[in-house]
Amino acid sequence: MRKIMCFVLTVICLLAVAGCGGGAKKAEAPAGQKAAAEKVLRVGTNANYPPFEYYQEASKTFIGFDIELMQGVAREAGYTRVEFVDMEFGKLLTSLKDGKVDAVISCLTMTEERKKEVDFTQPYLVSANVAVGSSDAAIRSEGALKGKRIAAEAGSIHVKQAGQYSGTVIECGGAEEALKMIADKKADFAILDNYTARFYITNFYKGRLSIVAELQDDTDTRTGIAVAKGNRELADRLNTGLQKYREDAAYYQMKNNYFGKLL
Repeated sequence: MRKIMCFVLTVICLLAVAGCGGGAKKAEAPAGQKAAAEKVLRVGTNANYPPFEYYQEASKTFIGFDIELMQGVAREAGYTRVEFVDMEFGKLLTSLKDGKVDAVISCLTMTEERKKEVDFTQPYLVSANVAVGSSDAAIRSEGALKGKRIAAEAGSIHVKQAGQYSGTVIECGGAEEALKMIADKKADFAILDNYTARFYITNFYKGRLSIVAELQDDTDTRTGIAVAKGNRELADRLNTGLQKYREDAAYYQMKNNYFGKLL
């Protein structure tokens, strides 16, 4: 399945680059001048959550909506390059506190608990959390989750959310593993982000898995870029970059490349 996924993500990446006119070449500055002028933003991410972030082995690059968004925001904020640092989801916020990265982007929901640890930019996306189950599920509502085996990514808001419906919550390594557990009959449902659920169903589980309910609880669904607590200077700078990038037609084209066929 990973080989198929890599192919799918390669196609998405090529479409995104082509759509944004990424083939234009620019004159290179002298090496010394380039080094002196370079301003790098180190950004932590958990590159295992398509279509938001994913590492493409073939090209040795990070791809996804979050990745391209961060590059656009950083460019508008005056940075010359973004250096992505891949790590486990549960270590992302700690990496900010320890100064290992400047910012974090990883489909990170702006919960009140996280706001106590880090500061956020303005939200760049509002999604929804959904329950995925077998396509032949008899009950297609939140009530179907009661007392069932629910898979959710460890460290994500979905673990706590799953606990509101059942005492049997299976924490796993990511969305791909959570959905595979349903297919293998090791879990009854999985809770994850709407866009990620639709990505996997569209590309890998059509006719086998489907969204059975959009969860209507009080879980916050706003997503933002995180910076170290108290670093309002960087947050404001990224907010300015985010506002400028979202005014560019390239942003809407990029967003459509990743999400257009999933809505």
